Amino acid sequence: MRPLLTAGGSLFLASSPAVGALVLAATLLDPAVGLLGLTAALSAMAVRALLRLPGLAGETDLLNALYVGLVLGAFHSANATLVFLASLGGGLVVLLGSALGPVLRRAHDLPLLGAPFLCAAWTLLPAASALGIPVRGLAPAILFPAWLGPQLTGALSTVGALLYVPNPVSGATILAAVLLASPVLGLLALGGGGLAWVLVAAGGAPAGSSLPMLAAFNGALTALVLGTHTTASRRSLAVVAAGVVASTALSAGLLATLWPLGLPPLSAPFLLSAWLVRAALRAEHGMAWSRFWLPGPARPEESLSRQRLARARGVDPSSIGLRPPFLAPMEVSQPMGGALTHGGPWRYALDFVRTQEGRSFLGGGERLEDFHAFDLPVVSPAWGTVLSCRGDVPDNPPGEINLRDNWGNHVLFQLPGGPSVLLAHLRQGSVAVAPGQWLVPGTPIGRCGNSGRSTQPHLHLHVQQGGWLGAPTRPFHLAGYLDGDGGLVLDGTPAAGEAVEQAPVNGSLAGALGLPPGREWRFAVDGATWGLSVRLGLLGETLLVSDRGGSVQAFQGDLLFSLFRRAGPADPVLDAFTLAFGLAPLPEGCRSWRDSPEVNILGLSLLQRLRVALRHPLGTNLESRYERRWDGRAGLWIHRGEHRLRALGGDIVAESEGRLSETDGPVGFRLSIAGRREIRAGLAGLGNRGDHGIPGWSIDVPPRTAASFSTP
Repeated sequence: MRPLLTAGGSLFLASSPAVGALVLAATLLDPAVGLLGLTAALSAMAVRALLRLPGLAGETDLLNALYVGLVLGAFHSANATLVFLASLGGGLVVLLGSALGPVLRRAHDLPLLGAPFLCAAWTLLPAASALGIPVRGLAPAILFPAWLGPQLTGALSTVGALLYVPNPVSGATILAAVLLASPVLGLLALGGGGLAWVLVAAGGAPAGSSLPMLAAFNGALTALVLGTHTTASRRSLAVVAAGVVASTALSAGLLATLWPLGLPPLSAPFLLSAWLVRAALRAEHGMAWSRFWLPGPARPEESLSRQRLARARGVDPSSIGLRPPFLAPMEVSQPMGGALTHGGPWRYALDFVRTQEGRSFLGGGERLEDFHAFDLPVVSPAWGTVLSCRGDVPDNPPGEINLRDNWGNHVLFQLPGGPSVLLAHLRQGSVAVAPGQWLVPGTPIGRCGNSGRSTQPHLHLHVQQGGWLGAPTRPFHLAGYLDGDGGLVLDGTPAAGEAVEQAPVNGSLAGALGLPPGREWRFAVDGATWGLSVRLGLLGETLLVSDRGGSVQAFQGDLLFSLFRRAGPADPVLDAFTLAFGLAPLPEGCRSWRDSPEVNILGLSLLQRLRVALRHPLGTNLESRYERRWDGRAGLWIHRGEHRLRALGGDIVAESEGRLSETDGPVGFRLSIAGRREIRAGLAGLGNRGDHGIPGWSIDVPPRTAASFSTP
């Protein structure tokens, strides 16, 4: 039963079983329709198990199958043959989902959405007519309070049409489900359907036409999908509106074209408009769309929260982060979208030179050696495997250019996961890597030169989608560098003239935050013991799991340590740990920083959550400020944080402190929230779980040590 509830909730990207139950209940308000939908979904589950095929994310294959049964029941009277067709449709959807998904991903990364449903429905509806299954008459009327008026009753019936049960009670149930899942999505769906209805009315649709409901149905779906696939912003609202306009036009056109052929348009207008917008507004078509599309669908509230967290931590899933590929300070001579050579499919690129007192060379600049950038070491900006390289192209004399060997001496390497990085215009004979070699950030790969299409020594950097020279570029950003004022930038796209410098990492601090799998800590908390252990997730992610069942995901790169995705049951001690050590930049000299963690790790009371919700209807994040210092006497790193949450009636302020040992990791932490009990924890023991051939061990911290950390 749970997969069916998940499938129902996936329409609104909700994992709550309550949302899925409301969706299924809305279909069963017309039993002839709802039961056929369940039949198709159960058939899909059976076929998936029989063929040992994995389910799609969020059980969307079951949602597509559910829709096949619903549309069969909405158009034809139920009988044994129709039940058979619904069962057949469930299996057909599973096969279509498995086959179409990879094809659409290769076609401009288009989402699958309702494509399996539409293909299956357009196959089975004509089959039902050919088999002589009677067309269904009007569904039984459901009494609804007359005082609501025909307008509201009609609007709720249109909402019910989202599940092919166009009656007001079903619509009210669906509305309750979407509002429970995401109030913003509810507003988007109502706005999309309403805009489509207005457009049809303005176009003068004839009385009794099915166009208004068809357009409103597809407009609501278009708004739902585009609202969950784009970053939450004013621009996304404009894109949603444009998508609704397109789906309304397609509704009118497809109704006139397909209906005479015996095919209802169903959700084709929504599907085509969503694909059209997604394909037209790709990052390759302009920098304005470089970080517009989400890597996966998310409710607007979640999207906003993740955006705030990404901005604070410099981790943007829609862009690739690279370290500066040089050791000495350099400046951007041509930014992304630069007018000289960074246009069209090669717009996402950066050129770097080195200047002193505003000049890139000494003297008259007649020799290459006069240029400050010439012969500077170039290092790898990321992990990857070298695809190709070249080092025999002569360097151009200053002011001259080589258009035959456009990229000059270069190194092209592939990042894990597909995209490639190009470093070009290197010095002749300086390339120090070979095809197939594995690179890590900082690996020497060559020296800055003036080969290829280059008039002065500089370094060209870009990320591209293919593994050949000249492939279209894709968005990226620089991560973990110092700007001209010495400030740490975790996520930046420097403009022309901006300085960029490597931020050296503090190795001892990185070691203090290392989390080897199997490591365990025991902390003394209010006279009791609280345990925390490091485990690996199914996909290789690092999880910190408490002995109370709570968990938080951990990540340590070469730039920062971070905790995120708090999950599991309530655990105030784990919340305190997460806030104390939630973010820690590793570069040398970084003594203060900001973060924007999710609100749920603060452990708010019901009243406090209500105050926050009234102040921020679209959700919010904490405003956290951290400071770090080295306590030489104790031999510890001390992290202190202030966490502020804007709420109705005044800010909610919390203070945290975490203590790190370079040998034992976290050894103490505390959290205090104004007006609530303070949590204090000190290390009482640590160890390591045994593994195959690896013995486990555990030690107790001497009582005096535990006491010294119990009041950090």
